[in-house]
Amino acid sequence: MNINMQYLVEVQSPTVFGEKHIAGTIFITLIIIALLILFLKVLKNVNPRKVLQWTTVFLLSLELAKYTEALSGGGSFPRHYIPMQLCSFSLYLMPIVAFGKGKLKTFFEPTCFAVGLLAGLIVLIYPATVLGGDYDWLPLTGNIIPIISFLYHGTMIFFSLYLLLSKQFRPEIKQYPRVYLSLLVFAGMAMITNAIFDTDMMFLNTGAGSPFQFILTNYGRPIYMVVMAALAVLLLFLPFIPSYTANFIEMLKKKNRTMPQKN
Repeated sequence: MNINMQYLVEVQSPTVFGEKHIAGTIFITLIIIALLILFLKVLKNVNPRKVLQWTTVFLLSLELAKYTEALSGGGSFPRHYIPMQLCSFSLYLMPIVAFGKGKLKTFFEPTCFAVGLLAGLIVLIYPATVLGGDYDWLPLTGNIIPIISFLYHGTMIFFSLYLLLSKQFRPEIKQYPRVYLSLLVFAGMAMITNAIFDTDMMFLNTGAGSPFQFILTNYGRPIYMVVMAALAVLLLFLPFIPSYTANFIEMLKKKNRTMPQKN
């Protein structure tokens, strides 16, 4: 009897890189690829700005659906639903990029691209906090919040990739400082939220669900904060590597063309 109960507990708790995680990630990846092909190849005459706007509205609808499900199911608004997670960046930046114009749009485009792509990929790769409590995706009624979460982060990734591939935005390494500065400002806001509501926004309080929580536990908060800041430096650079590499190669080509030729 004890063995059976232990088995039931184990199968009801989905794990990172388990069947539920892999199936959900593959499904969302296929959707992203299909949509990119649809709007870049099949419906390539559709105004890219309209696609970005539709995507933004869909993301906001998913967030509203999450709130509605929480209020209808529990009758109260969970504190961890306060939109101050790293992924919440997209709630604020995607509308600016999709609907905005001028300097404000230009300023936040790199951050929207980098954070949307990075945060979305991180959650699909390591969805420790969004897998839900049921072992499998069925029944769907027991997985409403995990389904919303996977669709939400998939939408973030699609927005960033479409922004890039439709040539609406070109990442450049000189944009990187403003992206990191924006993240630091948002992290400060998340820390204030944590202090007021005793939450764990951006894993900057208890680090629950973070693979780096052991640093906080074993070495203390100052070291943990330094590590998190250093990780942000590294990870935020990743979306700019292709652009940096292309610019570096182009610079070498220009240098070779201007060099005097030996007879």
